[in-house]
Amino acid sequence: MITELRARTRMPTANLKSSIRVSKGILKDIWEEARAKDFSFFGMCLKTNRIFEVDDVITLSLNLELDVGNIGVAQINARIARINKLVGFYEYGVEFDKKVIKNPTGSTAKDLLRIENFLTRQAALTARLSEQKIA
Repeated sequence: MITELRARTRMPTANLKSSIRVSKGILKDIWEEARAKDFSFFGMCLKTNRIFEVDDVITLSLNLELDVGNIGVAQINARIARINKLVGFYEYGVEFDKKVIKNPTGSTAKDLLRIENFLTRQAALTARLSEQKIA
């Protein structure tokens, strides 16, 4: 397994839905949708209008919608590693909790790998189809 953060290519996230927990109440948590831009086993890029600072820890929920079901991560902590302020929203580079990443046999890590593997196959198929259209 590649352990360097940027050694893995980040995949486009066509069907990946992500949410950020913005409030933890007594009876229920409040989640806000954030648009996923790219994804890898180690982290992802999110777009939202919510303001965070570098090194803030956020809680994410991920759900990859497939024809045959879903692959989901109910909750994972992530650290804000990079911020890019754009017009009307922010783009955040986040790194997933290192405890989860260092335990690839854990259920959350397995789900992250399943999401990454599906997105990798999807990107490869898209590239092959676009090459066939050009030829």
